[in-house]
Amino acid sequence: MKKQNKWTIAIVSALIGIGACTTSVQAADTTSDVSTNQSTSATTTSYSKADYFSRNPKIIRVKHSTPACSDAALTNSVRTARSGEHFLVQSLITPNCKAPVVRTTTGLYLPAKTSLLAAVKGYQNPKGYHQVHYTQVKPYGTVGYNLYRGYEGIKTWQKLVFSNASWYDIDNYIAPLRAQAWQGRSAHIEAMIHQAYQYMGEPWLAGCSSSPAYGVDCSGLVMQSLYAGGISPTPTSSIGHTHPGNESNSRNLWADKHLKRVPYSERQRGDLVFYYQPGTHTIWHVAIYLGNNRMIESWPPCVMVQPIVNSQRNVIAGIKRPFI
Repeated sequence: MKKQNKWTIAIVSALIGIGACTTSVQAADTTSDVSTNQSTSATTTSYSKADYFSRNPKIIRVKHSTPACSDAALTNSVRTARSGEHFLVQSLITPNCKAPVVRTTTGLYLPAKTSLLAAVKGYQNPKGYHQVHYTQVKPYGTVGYNLYRGYEGIKTWQKLVFSNASWYDIDNYIAPLRAQAWQGRSAHIEAMIHQAYQYMGEPWLAGCSSSPAYGVDCSGLVMQSLYAGGISPTPTSSIGHTHPGNESNSRNLWADKHLKRVPYSERQRGDLVFYYQPGTHTIWHVAIYLGNNRMIESWPPCVMVQPIVNSQRNVIAGIKRPFI
């Protein structure tokens, strides 16, 4: 009996030891899983700052196609940003302490990883000259006014049974931007000239700088064309141009020190050509040079292409270059 009891005790002890061993292994496995999960979580939330933009790049080019999302967490992909595609950047943000993302001006979010995106320098004039806008130029000045006898104002407009909205819309027109920030000087010049051609054949109207639906005078044409290229020659503006006393804004543009003066012999496509009134030193006309001694202008009766020197416009005051 004693021997049997000893064997029984030995067997029970062995079984208890095996159970303890098993429990220890299971605990170790559980601990290992927790550690692995914690490690995976840490890997998911951590990132190397050196791999991401530290400042807002403002303009980016996509180096490798990547999902573009509608949220900063990058969980809702709406389309693929293609390799070579460009974006203007509104801000650089770090959502919930995760890796930085860029928010584009179109409302899309992209990972701000330098292996996926490249910062791009936009085309810009040197300091001291009118700066190139990367988004559509905003109207400068107050739209709508009522003037003294002999001039049209909003009250006269109303008496002619035109709507208030149409009065403001006419003066508030700003040509759409036709060149992108990441495009070069040539693209901005062509954007300006393209806008000028939108007015071809439209009537010459003194003091008008509105949409092609109405017509323009010479400086009105130039201002709207500059807007399309991304330049706002403030304080000269299309809105102020409508006010009596501002019809001859060609003089203001000629006096503008933020437009570069260049010799006539060095004239290039996209330059502005200024003319003196015959017999005086008064600026009375401005046109856009097209090259090959041709220019596009607004002159009675309409917007047209003419030789740079002709019977009516033959005293050139000089050349100015808006895009440098």
